[in-house]
Amino acid sequence: MVQKILFVDDEENVLAAYTRVLRKRFVIETATGGTEALERMKSSGPYAVIVSDMRMPEMNGVQLLARVKEISPDTVRVMLTGNADQQTATDAVNKGAIFRFLTKPCESEVLGEVIQAALRHYRLVTAERELVEQTLRGAIAMLVELLSLLDPENFGRSQRLADLSERVGRTMGMDEPWILGVASILCQIGVLTVPSQVVEKVRRGVMLNSAEREIYARVPEIGSNLIRNIPRLEEVAEVVCYAQKNFNGSGFPHDDVKEGAIPLGARILRVVGDYLGLLALRPNPQGAVQDMMARTAWYDLEVLHALEKTLRTESSDEAPSPQPEALGLEELAGGMRVVDNVETLTGWLVIPAGTLIRESHLQKLKNFAMLTGLKEPIRVLRG
Repeated sequence: MVQKILFVDDEENVLAAYTRVLRKRFVIETATGGTEALERMKSSGPYAVIVSDMRMPEMNGVQLLARVKEISPDTVRVMLTGNADQQTATDAVNKGAIFRFLTKPCESEVLGEVIQAALRHYRLVTAERELVEQTLRGAIAMLVELLSLLDPENFGRSQRLADLSERVGRTMGMDEPWILGVASILCQIGVLTVPSQVVEKVRRGVMLNSAEREIYARVPEIGSNLIRNIPRLEEVAEVVCYAQKNFNGSGFPHDDVKEGAIPLGARILRVVGDYLGLLALRPNPQGAVQDMMARTAWYDLEVLHALEKTLRTESSDEAPSPQPEALGLEELAGGMRVVDNVETLTGWLVIPAGTLIRESHLQKLKNFAMLTGLKEPIRVLRG
């Protein structure tokens, strides 16, 4: 990607001079004020470096660079001004977090060296961020794979929760609906700490005793604490922690957080999770939503309306359903989605219906086929 430099000054002849001197070395764009600069960042960004004058009408350089820091923190900020008093320099450092402070007139060679250094800094910062993001994605992918192998039934449910939760999040205009998908999958981590007999009772809808209820109620907290160990997943951990909290503040965790103070992601997971549970008992989407509308103490009505809108929109846009294919084990490939539970010949669940097949699933299927045999063919949908 081309790394661009944005010069901002209210004097067009100054901008023309910058462009003339530096255009052979850098990709230069200009703006005649703070408002135009912000519009350019929105429409033509990202910019690797922004070089701003101080004294400009409507918005001065410190105000502009402070805004740039908020909307594009990776952009390296440089102040170039004839107003070189101590207060301006202090404000530029404290509010704009600038990389360099230069005074006019500035030799073209010096300016070029500063821009070159700013570009190196930008490459270093973005490379480090990309490395962290790739590591994070890899860690999440590994956890997802492990959960799908260790607890395939819960994982199948969490996949359905993730898909619908993300769609509801987009309906509500969430900036990062992917958080819901990750939280939906990783919230199952806490279940792995619960005794298997308790998990089985929950699955079969059997009443728990007081000790078992206490154990199972702490699943969100356990999962949240585990997720907090992963850098940059703090928001996901918060969503998981409050995913079973009632809208009126009752339920777990036992604190004073209620209504709009509960993270939006947690409110969405609570609604969608209970909706899918009701749907499993009675396959009537509108009936399930209407039942939930009566429980205003439990659910955020805004989220319920978003769920209703999502279901209605998807129903009207629904394309003809693809037909499943019946394939043998050797014909399966990553990216296919299983239509029915995949079981051993003795009836042991290997992969639940709805699972998106990954390489680890293929290996698991092959292992079970060698040991106990699988019920074939396996019905799948191609991705």
